[in-house]
Amino acid sequence: MSQDNAKSLSIHATPDRIHVRGDIEQDLRLLADAPLRSLLSRPTARGVDLLNVAAGVYAVDRVIKRKPGKGNDIGIRSLRLSFAVHDLAFWQRDEIIEAVTELLVFLTDENWSLSFESAAASPLPQDQLRLDLPWTQRPRRIALYSGGLDSAAGLASRVLAGVDDYLLVTVGHQSGLRHRCADQIQRLSALTQTTRQLHTTMVVALRGGAAKRISRQERSQRSRAFLFCATAAVVAQACEIEDIEVFENGVGAINLPLMTGMLAGGLATRGAHPTFLKLMSQLASAVAEKPIRYSLPFATQTKAEMLVPLKAQGLADWAQLSRSCVHTSWRERKTGHCGQCPGCIERRQAFAAAGIAEPAGQYSLDLVSDPKPLTRDSADYLRCYLNDAAACLANDPLMQRRLHWHLTGTQVPSEQHAAVAERQRRHAQEVINTLGHLSPQRVLKAAAIRRDSHPSISLDTSP
Repeated sequence: MSQDNAKSLSIHATPDRIHVRGDIEQDLRLLADAPLRSLLSRPTARGVDLLNVAAGVYAVDRVIKRKPGKGNDIGIRSLRLSFAVHDLAFWQRDEIIEAVTELLVFLTDENWSLSFESAAASPLPQDQLRLDLPWTQRPRRIALYSGGLDSAAGLASRVLAGVDDYLLVTVGHQSGLRHRCADQIQRLSALTQTTRQLHTTMVVALRGGAAKRISRQERSQRSRAFLFCATAAVVAQACEIEDIEVFENGVGAINLPLMTGMLAGGLATRGAHPTFLKLMSQLASAVAEKPIRYSLPFATQTKAEMLVPLKAQGLADWAQLSRSCVHTSWRERKTGHCGQCPGCIERRQAFAAAGIAEPAGQYSLDLVSDPKPLTRDSADYLRCYLNDAAACLANDPLMQRRLHWHLTGTQVPSEQHAAVAERQRRHAQEVINTLGHLSPQRVLKAAAIRRDSHPSISLDTSP
């Protein structure tokens, strides 16, 4: 995409809103609960700026849709953003601009041009030597908590290991997310008879402007992880905590795209990728002027392997309170899961591989027993998902080459490649063992539908 077609936007913040102006006009409201509001009153000017920059990027990412065109098949955007900040001298440093730009390019594979200007004068809180927390216990660890299956399995595993000093940070675009996460945390404490983990939440909500309808919004939202991690960094700085944990399985963190064409263009989510977390650690540490580290405590495991201890400890039913569906916020309001999107397919595979039976009625479409065909996109995803697993187990050279390209292109150190490949193979075996039989039962039906509509497309449905 030519820079001549770049969207130019200026972003400034008021106490509870981010204002985007320029080629697009949009407001983003930040709704923090009482504990988080207390914490957000403590950080330095740089900490406030980091949160506002990340929220501004998220707002822009939501309202400027990717539009494929001639010479730009995957809709790569060029975005020229100017941020109003309080600590202008810091953000104008070349190495800081480069750090933020590199981070965003890595997350989205798009073109970002960033500049900074001075924000309007406003009183900011001074640093405090000790934080007067609104809780009776003082946290020693911070973890991001989304209410998804990996978050649930990770938290439960840590609690079962005797860890009871977390402050869990939730950031989301759904108004009901805070209550859902709080309910999960409370029930886990009751079931395990352990101290309830501290929890705080911020919900972001678009207001008016270009995003009045969800159909006008970009749903990929690859920059969300920047907002999540920036919020956790501000909380960590206020609590004087250095370590932030991200509960994501190793396969999901690396997130090898199912097709070579998905290696770029924002089509491969990298929100928990080790390289992104390394870049985020460097930026957050510079902002705080002391170490802040993001880690993946379950990086050596698959999603199913994360669930095994929960089954052994009687927490299988509790784990099913989690949400995985990518459509949950706008379509699947009764069941909570559509049953056929990538998130649902991964969820079903993980529960099955861990030997956990899911109750009926969890999914709008039951991938295993419902005779109805999948949607076209879901059929394509399942076909690729099964074919990739089979290719991995067969040591297919093309599959090995794609994994190598992905690991090299996402800056995973070469000494880690063998361990990643072995983990991918374990996951592939899980997929074939649990879902391999679905290829003739489900994908062929959807393939027939797709061939009728698109005769030039031929689907390989062999597992």
